[in-house]
Amino acid sequence: MGKGNIAIDKSMIKTIVDGKIIIPLPKVLVENRYYPMFSIFSPTQCDSCGSKLHVNSHHTRFIISRYGTISLNVTYWLCPTCKKHYHDRVIGVQGSANYSSEYYDTQINVRYDGRCSLHNSWRIGETYTEGVINVCGRAPCPTSLWLYEQKLAKLSKQELLNQGVSFEETLYVDGNWIKNGWKKKLEEFIGTKLTKKEWKKMRYKSVYVVATKEKVILDFEVTERLPTIEALMPLFIRIKNRFPEDKIKKIVSDEDKAIIGAVKMVFPEVTHSFCVFHQLKNVSKRYYEEFSSVEEIPDNDKITYNEISQLILSDTVISAVAHIQKIREFNSDLELSEASHKAISYAEEIFSKNVSFLKKGFTPETDNTMEQIFSLICDIVDKVRSFKTDNGLTNFCYNLFTFFNKRCFSTGKWKGFSPLMRARFQYG
Repeated sequence: MGKGNIAIDKSMIKTIVDGKIIIPLPKVLVENRYYPMFSIFSPTQCDSCGSKLHVNSHHTRFIISRYGTISLNVTYWLCPTCKKHYHDRVIGVQGSANYSSEYYDTQINVRYDGRCSLHNSWRIGETYTEGVINVCGRAPCPTSLWLYEQKLAKLSKQELLNQGVSFEETLYVDGNWIKNGWKKKLEEFIGTKLTKKEWKKMRYKSVYVVATKEKVILDFEVTERLPTIEALMPLFIRIKNRFPEDKIKKIVSDEDKAIIGAVKMVFPEVTHSFCVFHQLKNVSKRYYEEFSSVEEIPDNDKITYNEISQLILSDTVISAVAHIQKIREFNSDLELSEASHKAISYAEEIFSKNVSFLKKGFTPETDNTMEQIFSLICDIVDKVRSFKTDNGLTNFCYNLFTFFNKRCFSTGKWKGFSPLMRARFQYG
């Protein structure tokens, strides 16, 4: 164990034999057997005509990996009958590429967890290969890494949509705007130039995410900036088909009309709660703009603040009406700060909105699950953004959300646990 009882990373452990550093290579599963990475498999027969292959040429390939630059002598083969060309297969390397799969995977992890853009991935290459042997480290070019991500997304999609996870009968839904698109290509398509304001509106896409309270992301849908109910229907239909009908008891979202309409269509019997976390946060913000700490807030303002909070948390129309009447009395009878007057104006706005939801059978919810999820996602997206097409954005989300579910919490009582690990620990 190292300093602070943190386990030493033994993945790159080395031994010395006759004055030379020896690094054991990982095993890779191939057709029910494990082989050392960078093992060479030579073809023997033509898969078209069955003829025995002849040696065509010999070549030295240099594979970039976490273990340094690996030099391999490979053979290229030729079928004497149909003149078809073949080459040796290197375990852990895709086709004729010169980047190993484990090296790509390391790049992907640092890209998402370290907020590294494609064009800054050279730093990762230097970090993971420099000093292993007497060759300077390097990284895949942005195009190579991007193409690898697109292929990896197929596996991530399958894993994300098929992962078995238990939850406490409540799902959380929210959407976030992400920049996407290729301005010149769109201008050519529509036949006109776009102003900055027009382009800003048109380039945004919305990514709607469904997650559990444990912050396990289950599925997502990429839509236009302001989607219709029909645009979110496929997302909720997939969720409904994925879990038993009686498993989902409540869905929590904000006041997004598209979410509300889609949930009503697909889950008519499920309780729908609206998240009031943002409302409580907006009230606090008005006070902290004027007062630097809670201790500085006068007593009259504290009473008003608490009453507004109770209004937001009201679960019946009667309770909401009672609280708004008290707030109006405070506004006329008490000496209040400018912060309280701003907060009361905001309370009047949300009163009518929340009452309309309560009349429809909605209930308030304060859990900020989606806010915490999107806080990290937005940070990562901002750093690694390189989305020119809808398909590229979708593939990035599959990889990101699959990675996010396995990413361990760094603080709190669940430090060292990932969202998936926490869900399995709590529900089996």
